[in-house]
Amino acid sequence: MRHSDIRVIFFQVQDIPSKFKRITETAKIHFMRKERLLFFVEDEKAQKFTDELLWKIPETQFLPHSVSDTPTADLIVITKSKTNVNQALFAFNLCPTPLFLPDFKLIYEFEDLSHPHKKSLSEIRFNAYKQANLSLESM
Repeated sequence: MRHSDIRVIFFQVQDIPSKFKRITETAKIHFMRKERLLFFVEDEKAQKFTDELLWKIPETQFLPHSVSDTPTADLIVITKSKTNVNQALFAFNLCPTPLFLPDFKLIYEFEDLSHPHKKSLSEIRFNAYKQANLSLESM
């Protein structure tokens, strides 16, 4: 897939509950459609946190997923590897740096307005994608 074919959607979030909601809703949508989704996290702490979030929310059900840094066939995967471990077309980047892997048709990002430092990191990622001529959207 060419870079110009990749769309990046920035979810505007103001607080932690809205971040949790976007993560779990996005995972649920792709799971229901039987589409592979890959969550990229920075480290083991973030990996464990995201894993626990997907088991707990929504409270009435859990969202089947796995944690893996090696190839897997699971639909929803959380990884700290910078590779497409489940051959997903959809990625949710929870790292502070932009995600530049050619395999994806859609990358989700946060435009994080909860703190000036996080807002600054969001702007850096946005500008990096813009410079790479990726299609950008905001929600």
